[in-house]
Amino acid sequence: MNTAQSLVKRGYSVGAALLVMWLALASAPVFAADVTAGATLYQRHCEGCHGASGRGDFPGMPDFSRGEGLFKPNVTLISSIKAGKVAMPAFEGLLTDDQILDIIAYLRTLR
Repeated sequence: MNTAQSLVKRGYSVGAALLVMWLALASAPVFAADVTAGATLYQRHCEGCHGASGRGDFPGMPDFSRGEGLFKPNVTLISSIKAGKVAMPAFEGLLTDDQILDIIAYLRTLR
């Protein structure tokens, strides 16, 4: 029996049971990306082409120190990094989504 059914059996209305469940989910811990881990991952996987400052060493690369390419939702950036772009290799299977988010968080500190 799920939590909502249990609450209804104990006398709560369906609406109240759903509200209690929503509040429980809304208060679940949320973890932020780890900028320090992102810096290490960036250094290992990205710095060779994008440079230590994020300015990009090749024509057409975004200048992360100016925020170029970072004004997109995280899900879009994750997808781009996983798929690769032009000369950038795909990182699908090489980095987890959490690791990619760590890198994105680090890139946003370069500005």
